[in-house]
Amino acid sequence: MAGAEEALAFTDPMFVAGLVLVVVGIVLIVASSIALLKSSEGKCESSGVILIGPIPIIWGTSKKITAIMGVVTAIIILLVLLLWLAGLAGR
Repeated sequence: MAGAEEALAFTDPMFVAGLVLVVVGIVLIVASSIALLKSSEGKCESSGVILIGPIPIIWGTSKKITAIMGVVTAIIILLVLLLWLAGLAGR
């Protein structure tokens, strides 16, 4: 049994990174939905990323949005790697 000292630390860098990414994702979804409703253009693009281990599967409705998601995915992977290494160095 884990004691109170071994409980989930809300200051753990990986926990904070995960929480920040979830919040940023929700904010981006809401902001893009509002922007799409306000625009009269009516054009919508979508894309997504699935990470299976270290391998990203990226798709999109155009080459431009797929390239953007590739860059975003690379940044997120580097951020998680840096936070993970920082966590290891602090132990």
